[in-house]
Amino acid sequence: MAEALFETKVRESDVIEVQSAGIHKFKGFPVSPHAITVLAEYGIKYDRAPQEINPELIEWADLVLTMTKFHKYIAIALFPEIFNKTFTLKEFVGNQNSLNISDPVGKSLSTYRQCAQEIDSAINLLQHKLQIVSETSFSSFIFPTPQPLPPAISLLRWLIRLARLRNNTRH
Repeated sequence: MAEALFETKVRESDVIEVQSAGIHKFKGFPVSPHAITVLAEYGIKYDRAPQEINPELIEWADLVLTMTKFHKYIAIALFPEIFNKTFTLKEFVGNQNSLNISDPVGKSLSTYRQCAQEIDSAINLLQHKLQIVSETSFSSFIFPTPQPLPPAISLLRWLIRLARLRNNTRH
C-alpha cells in the first residue's frame, strides 16, 4: 500500500521514483484483497506482483524506507551496506512516537484502512521533506542519524546466511 500511496503523490515528480520490495519471496502470492479495496478507496488501481528485495534494487535506491524496525533490521542484515540509507518511514520523517507502522496482514478491512491512513499521514510528511530535497540536490541532503542497531543483528546475519546455505543445498 505504501508504494501505491506514495507513487500517486509523486506522480508528477521527475526526480522521485518509487519501487517496493518485501523481505520474503512472494512468488505467486497475490496482493491482499483488503489492500486492493483500500487503495481503490483512495482512487488507486494496484495490480503489481510483489517482489523480493534484491541487490539490484538496493543499488538503485538512494533511500530505503521500511514500515517496521523489524523489516529495517532484516534489510540491513541482508545488505549491511545500506545501513546509512535505511530508515523506517516514521523514523525518516521525524515521527518519534512510534517508529513502526502497524502490519495489517491477515487482519480486517478496517485494520487495512487504519494502516493506510497511518501510511498516508507519514507520506505527507515525507513528500514535504523530499520536496525540500528536490529543490536543492539529493546528493547534498543530510540524512537523519540512523537509529542504532540491536546487538542481535550479527546473530540475525548469521541466521540468514545459514538459511541461505540450507536452501542452496536442497536445490
